[in-house]
Amino acid sequence: MADFDRIATSYNHLKRIVFYGQVELASRHFVENIPPSSEVLIIGGGTGQLLAHFKSTHQINYLELSRSMINKAKKVTTDASIEFIHTDVLEWESDKRFDVIVTPFILDCFNEDSLNLLIQKLKSNLSQGGIWIHTDFCPKNAFQKLLVKAMYLFFRITAKLKVKELADFDSLFIKHGFICKRKVLFYHSMVESKIYQQIDG
Repeated sequence: MADFDRIATSYNHLKRIVFYGQVELASRHFVENIPPSSEVLIIGGGTGQLLAHFKSTHQINYLELSRSMINKAKKVTTDASIEFIHTDVLEWESDKRFDVIVTPFILDCFNEDSLNLLIQKLKSNLSQGGIWIHTDFCPKNAFQKLLVKAMYLFFRITAKLKVKELADFDSLFIKHGFICKRKVLFYHSMVESKIYQQIDG
């Protein structure tokens, strides 16, 4: 897995320069749809800016591989109850069931084989009727695809990320028994935020 500790201090600044705040808008867009008192699992929340938008009744498990990112996330002012967990999600084990899973710009760090394992693994932690909020890049034209390639090159150099291309997230979720219930586009339709719901459980 990649090591984002080296870029934690400049991560938010880089996102603002490249995407003019659209990444954060997309990440938090569906937070308002999360019912009160929900048990929420956030995977790879980075510096935790979206935590500021959760309510006091939300119970959050915050999984993040980067210790530096967690330290920054802990400084975010939020009313929610949060348990920070420093771990690799592929190695994390829990019998806990969550009403909502949130994956903001993290599934793009996995290849298709790892995503198959990850989605199946997390599916077992999702309560019946629960939702999965996924936000990530979905380039629509040659320029956007080139920008994604450039980002992968940057993170390969700075964070030792081994993945080189985006997986087909929609196909993977469908394969594992999910259906997209809602979708919102950001940044010239390059970024998609979606609510998936399990349909085979």
